[in-house]
Amino acid sequence: MERRAQKDLARLPQTIQDRVSAKIDSLSENPRPAGCRPVEDAPRGTYRVGVGRYRLIYLVLDDERVVVVARVRKRDESTYEGL
Repeated sequence: MERRAQKDLARLPQTIQDRVSAKIDSLSENPRPAGCRPVEDAPRGTYRVGVGRYRLIYLVLDDERVVVVARVRKRDESTYEGL
């Protein structure tokens, strides 16, 4: 998990942190779960998945078999800026 994502996660209420952490853990088994979508205008392999009103933005590196969590953001018009 990138440092920005760790900071994003730390700012959330504990109940949301728990839900997001559970979703992150599940990505290790299935990096492209039902409901995930590619992020437009982002590097190839960047996906988003919803956790309530929040979006988990992550990069799947298939060759290395790695999932890198880039951001955890509340869904609004600026969610995907700066990726």
